[in-house]
Amino acid sequence: MAALCDIFDCTPADLTSTRAENAAVRRVATGDAVVRLSAVRRKRARTWPKG
Repeated sequence: MAALCDIFDCTPADLTSTRAENAAVRRVATGDAVVRLSAVRRKRARTWPKG
C-alpha cells in the first residue's frame, strides 16, 4: 500500500473505502423444540457376524 501511495501521490485513506451498516438481529431459538437428553432412551447397537 505504501508503494501505491508513493506512485499515485496520495494517502492510504484515498485508496480505501469503508462502509458501516447495522447488522440484522439474529433469531433466537425458543420454545419446547429442545429435547432433554434425560428423556431420550438409548438404543442398543445390533451387530451381526460377517457371512
